[in-house]
Amino acid sequence: MPMDRETQLKLVNLRDDAGVLSLYVNADPRQEGTTPPWKTRLDQGLKQLREAVGNGTGSMLGRRVDDLKIDIEALVHPGSPGIGRALFVALGTGETYSVAMQTPLTDRVALAPRSHIAPMFGAWAEGSPAGVAVVDGKGMRLLDSRFGVCEEVSGLSFELATEDWRVMKGPGGRGRDFHSTSTQYDLFDFRVAEHLQKFLSAAHATLEEHVSEYGWELLVVTGEPELVEAASKHLRNGVKAEVVPSQLVLSQKSPAMIQQAVAPEIAAARHARDARLAADFAEALPKAAIGSEEVLDALQAGRVDRLLIERDSVWSARRIPEGAVLADAVAPGEPEVAAAVAEAQLGEAMIEMALASDARVSILGEGVDLGKDAGGVGAILRW
Repeated sequence: MPMDRETQLKLVNLRDDAGVLSLYVNADPRQEGTTPPWKTRLDQGLKQLREAVGNGTGSMLGRRVDDLKIDIEALVHPGSPGIGRALFVALGTGETYSVAMQTPLTDRVALAPRSHIAPMFGAWAEGSPAGVAVVDGKGMRLLDSRFGVCEEVSGLSFELATEDWRVMKGPGGRGRDFHSTSTQYDLFDFRVAEHLQKFLSAAHATLEEHVSEYGWELLVVTGEPELVEAASKHLRNGVKAEVVPSQLVLSQKSPAMIQQAVAPEIAAARHARDARLAADFAEALPKAAIGSEEVLDALQAGRVDRLLIERDSVWSARRIPEGAVLADAVAPGEPEVAAAVAEAQLGEAMIEMALASDARVSILGEGVDLGKDAGGVGAILRW
């Protein structure tokens, strides 16, 4: 299934009284071995989980794992699509979702009354949907970039009928009013460029539709400066995505080459956006909740406009070891890990509560923090 906001909501709302099994693998091709190491970790995690849960849940878990044998084989197969892969199954109903992306995830097995979604939201911070508009003399190409995959989705072709235009030619002359033949050609080219810029300026409605349809958080507009300005000048106040002008001239390059070229600019735009959110949070008092206790109170009251979680905090579950098995029946071996698991589960509950009240959720990028008092989590409030 594609990773978009609808998928976010489906995964967050996936619940089952018998438990939801969440399987994550990071199929990094650089990891060597006759048997993929991520398969080994997944097999060990499932074995540990099946041995730990009670008889009732254990038998149901075993049946579901057997039923999902083909899906699990695809999840760990080196040739399957995606580096980061996840499989979610509700033990009672059998409802199943799978996700594959080029953004790395983490090896993890989890069993809980709802899906384990912290790794997915961590990946969202790095690879969330972005649009790329490539403009040139032929018009505009529109590409969708998300989680390491880029594909061309649409475009606008610039076709100018010049049959009735006359290329002005004048005799050679001298003096103050001299105009050479080349000057007349320059004027013709100017008229073409003028029409191209008007064409691109009128494309804002198409861009706004694509931003809404594809859920783009960023829109990179790239090409010659004057064409970028023409394409983006009507967007800054009306479009939901942040517009990122770029002077890269990419013309007819392939989607993979375009993604590689704009990746640093997208990363820089994400970091700048997260830094602005942290600054807004610092200046939001009294319309800010600082720390888990205040944030939970605000979420329960429906006051949160945007939930902010530091990427490296315990709330984001990044401090849980690779290959960890998370379930009530499996006690973590170290107190630090147990604390990280408990706080990560609370972080997931915060995300669920935020989305349920239509609040926005932001996992801040590397190096962006909310201050020592926040302890890794905060919120900008509606009132």
